[in-house]
Amino acid sequence: MIDTHAHLDFEAFDADRDEVINRALAEGIEFIIIPGVEIKNFEKILKISEKYDKVFCGMGIHPHYALEAGENELKSVRSNSLNKKTAAIGEIGLDYHYDYAPADVQKKLFRQQIGIAKDLDLPVIVHNREADDDIYNILQEEQDGNLRGVMHCFSSDIDFLNKCLDLGFYISFTGNITFKKSRLDDCVGEVPNDKLMLETDSPFMTPVPHRGKRNEPVNVKLIAEKIAQIKNKTTNEVISMTTANAIKFFKLFIVILSFFVVYNISFSQDKENYNNEDSANVEYINPFAKKIGIGIVYGSNTIVETYTLQKNGGSIDVSYEGIPTYGGSLFYSPLDFCLLEATYLYSKNTKVSIDNPGQPPTIDNIFELSSNWIVNPYSRVNFYGIVGYTAVFSTIFNEKKSSSDINAGIGFFVNIPTKFGLINVLAEWKLNVGLNSVSTTYQRPGTNPTPVPANRSVFSSIPRAGINFYPNLSFLK
Repeated sequence: MIDTHAHLDFEAFDADRDEVINRALAEGIEFIIIPGVEIKNFEKILKISEKYDKVFCGMGIHPHYALEAGENELKSVRSNSLNKKTAAIGEIGLDYHYDYAPADVQKKLFRQQIGIAKDLDLPVIVHNREADDDIYNILQEEQDGNLRGVMHCFSSDIDFLNKCLDLGFYISFTGNITFKKSRLDDCVGEVPNDKLMLETDSPFMTPVPHRGKRNEPVNVKLIAEKIAQIKNKTTNEVISMTTANAIKFFKLFIVILSFFVVYNISFSQDKENYNNEDSANVEYINPFAKKIGIGIVYGSNTIVETYTLQKNGGSIDVSYEGIPTYGGSLFYSPLDFCLLEATYLYSKNTKVSIDNPGQPPTIDNIFELSSNWIVNPYSRVNFYGIVGYTAVFSTIFNEKKSSSDINAGIGFFVNIPTKFGLINVLAEWKLNVGLNSVSTTYQRPGTNPTPVPANRSVFSSIPRAGINFYPNLSFLK
C-alpha cells in the first residue's frame, strides 16, 4: 500500500510523528507522500522525508496561501523540488469554499506551479474545492502532453471525473468514501483500475469506523477495503493495482531498486569456511561461482499503454493485467557480484481484443540486455538489483513497430550445487519503462468507433520465476 497524501508535517503529529510513521511501515505501508502546503513548512517536510527511506514529499503552495506567494516563494518551490526526496509539485489548485485569496490570484499561482512541474518533469497533486470549471479549463489549456497529475481527495461528480480522465489524470480517494452520506460510489466504480490511487489526507478525512479521531497513514487500508467493496474486488487486488499506479505516477521504481540494494548490503552471508582474521592473506573461493549459464523464465506481464493524442493533446492510459510471458536467458558472470544476462520473452495480449472487438492481439517480442548486481555473492541465497536495456518488437493492428526501454528490477535466487553444475531457482520483478513512443491509433471503448492518430508508449511490470543452470564439465573427466 502507498499513502499518496498525508500531512505528517502538521502540528497534529508533532508529539508522536515517529511512532505514526513506524506504525504505518510495520503494517505494510510501502511509501508515504507528504504534500507541501505553505513555504514555512518546506524545510520540515524535507527533514522528515530524509529521515525515512520510504517517505517522500511534494513541494507546492496551497491556494489558501496564494496571497503570500511571490517571486521568492515560487523560487523556493522550484529549488526544493530539485531535492531527490521530492516526488511531485503539490498540493496546488483552487479552493472557492473559503475566501482566503481572490480567484484570479489562485488561478495565477496554479498556472505558475504547473509550469514548474512541467519544467522539472514532476506530476502535480491537485486540490479542488468547489472550483470544477476553472480547474478543468486550466488543466485543459495546460495539457500539452507533458502534464501529469492526480485529483487529490476527489469529491466531484461523474461528469467532472470523466473530464479529468480524458486529460490523463489519476484519481485519488480518501476516507470520505466511507462516510454514511457519501455519494461517491458511482465515481469510485467509474475510475479505471489503472487510474486509481489511495490516500488518507491525514490528519483529516478519518475513515469509518475511526471517524472523529485523528487520521493517520495506517488507515489507508480501510479505504482500500471500501474501494474493493464498491468495485467487487478483493482488498489485495485493490492494494496491488493502486500500489503499481502510485509507483508509476511518482516514478518510485528506481527508488525501490536503490532501497533494496542498500538494505541488503547488510544481509548475512554464508561464509562457513571463511576466516575473517586471515582474510588479508587468504583468497576466498566462492562456493557458488558462476561463469556461463542458460535458463528458462515465465512471468505474468502487466502492460500499461499510454496513448498521447496527436491532434488535441492529452494522454490516456490503458492497462492489461496477467498477460502470460515466457522465454529463455543466457548468462555470463565476469565477476562474482556481476551477472550479465540476455533474455528473450514472448508476450501475446489477447485481452486487447476484448476491449476493442475486431482488433487482433498485440504480440511483443522482447529482448532484454541486463546487468544483475549481486549483493551477497558468497551466500546460498543471492539478492540482486537489475538495470539494463530492452528492445521490443511489436505487432499492433498487424503493423510492425519497435521501441526501446530501460529495464530495472530486483530479485533473488537460491544456489543449488550438483555434480553436474550449479542450479539457480529464481524469482524477480522487472520493470520495462519506454524511452520512446511509436505512432499508431487509439480507439476508446464505447466512444466514436473511428480510431484517432496517437503516439503509444508502454510501461510493463513482469514478476517472473525461472530456473538457471551453470554446467560444470569437470564431472566428465
